[in-house]
Amino acid sequence: MSKSPEQVRAMALSGTVSIPPRFPELATITFEKGAAVADPAYVVASQQLSPKLAVKRSFYAMDVKCLFVPNSTTNVDLENGEWFEGEKLAQKAYAMMNQGKVNGILYVREQAQSLLEMEAGMTAAESAEFYPPLPEDRSVNHYNMEPSGVSAGCH
Repeated sequence: MSKSPEQVRAMALSGTVSIPPRFPELATITFEKGAAVADPAYVVASQQLSPKLAVKRSFYAMDVKCLFVPNSTTNVDLENGEWFEGEKLAQKAYAMMNQGKVNGILYVREQAQSLLEMEAGMTAAESAEFYPPLPEDRSVNHYNMEPSGVSAGCH
């Protein structure tokens, strides 16, 4: 018994997260690869969230399970557009490698490694006060029950 396209897609989407994470937002998707044969292929999803904030997420191409390209970028509907998965996704990636871009939604393995890059416009004072979470920040390392140093005279 063969599976319907909807069943195959449901299996491909199992265990994935959508990029961008909020529907019906779209990202500008590019497929990139370095010049060397051994260089891995990447899929990059870029978004301009506001005039002051841009986000770029990069993934290994092997971790991308599906790509959805809607027929309309102003009225996104998952029933109206083209789905790329499996061999069809590989062909699309190869055709667009280092040259094209498309507006769409990626579906990436939940545990995939990613590189998140942000560009934020802010004042000099905001910039001087801003720092990203550091490895010893409790908000990042909240499972570390033995933080370094002593605080408030407690030992």
